[in-house]
Amino acid sequence: MRETTLRIPADFEPHANTVMSFAVHREWGSDRECVEDELEEVIRAIAEDEPVTLLTPPDLLGAVRSRGLPPEVEIVPAPVDDIWMRDIAPVFAHGPDGIVAIDLNFNGWDNSWRRPSRPGDRLARIFDFGVPVVSASFVGEGGALLSDGRGLAIATRSCLLARNPHLTESDLSAAVAALGLSTVLWLDGDRKEPITSGHPDGHLAFLPDGGLLVETIDHGAGHRGRRRDVIALRRASAEGIVGGLRYIARPGERWREFADNLFAATYVNLFVTRRQVITARFGNPFGDGAAERTLAACFPGRRICMLDLNKILRGGGGVRCLTQPVPA
Repeated sequence: MRETTLRIPADFEPHANTVMSFAVHREWGSDRECVEDELEEVIRAIAEDEPVTLLTPPDLLGAVRSRGLPPEVEIVPAPVDDIWMRDIAPVFAHGPDGIVAIDLNFNGWDNSWRRPSRPGDRLARIFDFGVPVVSASFVGEGGALLSDGRGLAIATRSCLLARNPHLTESDLSAAVAALGLSTVLWLDGDRKEPITSGHPDGHLAFLPDGGLLVETIDHGAGHRGRRRDVIALRRASAEGIVGGLRYIARPGERWREFADNLFAATYVNLFVTRRQVITARFGNPFGDGAAERTLAACFPGRRICMLDLNKILRGGGGVRCLTQPVPA
């Protein structure tokens, strides 16, 4: 396909439905039931505004149905064995004849963080989503690319170059352009970030007014790469490549129930529905309140829904990571 035939929408654009999964793997151990309960809260919040297609392992269909989820949630048997649909499911986009599913050749985050590959990692290839499939020419994940809906992508070298050591940055820019993202703003990212090797969606989010929400940086030598990225974003904003930058603070460490290096302590890994912005809260009345006010200003007309998700966040991802929207 020519690069003009596809368009990956921005996260805040309308959704026909959202694909999620109820496959909470046994690797969660004693937290598994709590993760399922938190996941249910996210599903119910999204279903208030749009249909949810809930992919469910066949052996869990009865248990999931017994939860009494609202009718907006369609429970669908599927070969899933993980919950991180932003990365494992295909990325849905507008094609020349309707919606298409883009297979980014997910490989289990390079089998990172002691996680062996699983059959469900091939979901984009083995499950029929009812739309044509477009295969990318590189390895990636939905969390590795942020689209502004107008042809601009933000990506990190730490992630995509690591996934594709046989390709140069120019090669990857051309491969991403074939998906309709004609301009790639490359950031350094963080190769040491567990699992994702520096996905941008933990720190950045495009806004409906054309701006970019940017998470502020903690002090310390461990964040030099992030500081370079913010400098690059400021330059890109001054040059008109991205819109104005808005800043949001990270949750304070002393307010986190779990503060190890895998815990996804961020308000920015969020999901936008027609009426809501859904994100995590951390129990800090000052930090949570400031984040709520910032998000309300960034997404006018939408209610800010903050959920207790500490168990899910321990797995390294947030609300956006759980969801894969299908464009309206």
